[in-house]
Amino acid sequence: MDYDKQYQVPFFEEIYDKLTWRYIEPYLPNTGVVLDAGGGTGKWSIPIAKKGLSVVMCDISQDMLNVASRKVKETGLEGRVSFRQGDICNLPFGDNSFDFVLAEGDPISYCSNPDMAVKELRRVLKPDCYLSAGVDSLYPFLRRMLEQPEVDIDHLNKLYKEKRFLAPQWGFSCWLFTPKDLKRLLIKHGLKVVKIAGKPVMFRSRPETEATLKDPAKVQKVLDIELRLCEEPSIVGYGGHLHIVARRKA
Repeated sequence: MDYDKQYQVPFFEEIYDKLTWRYIEPYLPNTGVVLDAGGGTGKWSIPIAKKGLSVVMCDISQDMLNVASRKVKETGLEGRVSFRQGDICNLPFGDNSFDFVLAEGDPISYCSNPDMAVKELRRVLKPDCYLSAGVDSLYPFLRRMLEQPEVDIDHLNKLYKEKRFLAPQWGFSCWLFTPKDLKRLLIKHGLKVVKIAGKPVMFRSRPETEATLKDPAKVQKVLDIELRLCEEPSIVGYGGHLHIVARRKA
């Protein structure tokens, strides 16, 4: 459960997660089966199952799935959520298997091949159904690099060109996206983009903003502002993460 603790803080629970849910809930089917691809410890499988849908959680990490299974049992949802270990780039499911596909928590950014991942997500999604996915955003990452006391311009330029960086704490490389690149990737695989948003585009969780996060009234104002601005095309790319919703063409 240690993985979950880093996200059980006001920034995620009151701002980031609520922004994310806005791009999941309205697109869920009334009935059917949902794939939570790269579902981790079940953060989103559980609220989706609570809405009465059947959920298949798939993750490359069996340890993550074990934690998710315990959480599902604790909430009494064993009959609605099943688990399958697998790679998002080679999903162990047949074509047209799911009525909704979720890839939140950046599995497309963390996988070995985002192009193959999107191809697979589209393959298992039924026609006229929705894919909802979150990825790491390029521009805020570059901004954080420029804010460092010693800026390595060569490294920054390399990252800007390759849109990929090694995360030593995790032991693997992560892919970064601009809104244009993310849209292009989904369109390439026969998906029609419905929405793209930055999460968040204005508010930054920093030591000097901790006081704001401790005041419920201020948190609500921040969330209201983010919900008004997070789809604004001129600033979507400022979002710490990008979230995209797309529909598989018939």
